[in-house]
Amino acid sequence: MTIAVPEFATLTPGQLTVCTYGGFAPVCYKNPAGQLIGLDVSFLTRFAESLGLAIGLIEKPFDGIWALPGANDCDVAGAGIMKRDDRPVGAGGSWSDPYFQVKRSLLVRATDKKEFDDYKSLSGKKIVVTRGSTADIDAKKRYPGCNIEFVDKVAMDQPDAQEYIVKTLIAKHQADGFGEGDVSNQYLRNKYDKDVDGGPGAGGRSPD
Repeated sequence: MTIAVPEFATLTPGQLTVCTYGGFAPVCYKNPAGQLIGLDVSFLTRFAESLGLAIGLIEKPFDGIWALPGANDCDVAGAGIMKRDDRPVGAGGSWSDPYFQVKRSLLVRATDKKEFDDYKSLSGKKIVVTRGSTADIDAKKRYPGCNIEFVDKVAMDQPDAQEYIVKTLIAKHQADGFGEGDVSNQYLRNKYDKDVDGGPGAGGRSPD
């Protein structure tokens, strides 16, 4: 039996054009050769291939990336994006069903973990987040007494912003926490454990 694949038009014939953000290893990030790789890229590549399409990746800032398909900038936006009511996709866009879920967490110095677990009394800490991310929204809500800084400000000129934030800012006490999903923070913790005195730990976890 032959299963018919539904036909639909893409912006570029024969190609699924994907807007993504390369700052969420291992969801989407760059390898040493500068190529975008990761869980989202792998998933969407297989999806494109199932439809007989090549994949074309366009790297974009994260903030507002969910609206780009509706504006015909790309066919799909895939960058660890969570569906939220406060993220309008426009009349031409639509959310897919989720294909994996994460919890927000902070990557902190292991010696500071207890302070961050007791987040209601936390103040004066510097927390780095990706602008417009759910971690950004969550940090502002959960840590009103802390200073929230953005990746595109503190690591603007760095070839690998995540590595710089963990190995330099957190390791050298220039920042106290890095807010991302637990998938990313576990990856960073495993990769850079030896580069942070005492090892980085995950603290302040949020269920949503």
